Amino acid sequence: MFFDQIKDIDGSIKDLRDHLKNIGVAVDDHFDQLDDIAAHIIALEALVIQVVKKMDVDTEAAKAWIRENTEESTGKEGGSEKAPMVIDQMMQTPPVSQ
Repeated sequence: MFFDQIKDIDGSIKDLRDHLKNIGVAVDDHFDQLDDIAAHIIALEALVIQVVKKMDVDTEAAKAWIRENTEESTGKEGGSEKAPMVIDQMMQTPPVSQ
């Protein structure tokens, strides 16, 4: 009886090990997907910065749009706090010279 319990525990530990390996693989896959998304966002941001620097863009209107369109989803008065900061950061980035 005691040895049967040990065998059950050993089987459970092996199952747990397999589950943890599967979780690790899934986490790695999700990390790769997030890395791909981040790369796309960075590339788009770089392109937008170059375009915006050559145009007259009303950044305050963009920030107002963000406030109006993110208040409900964030549940905060004034909406997203980070998005307007990203706009400010983007506008401080010097354009790449040709």
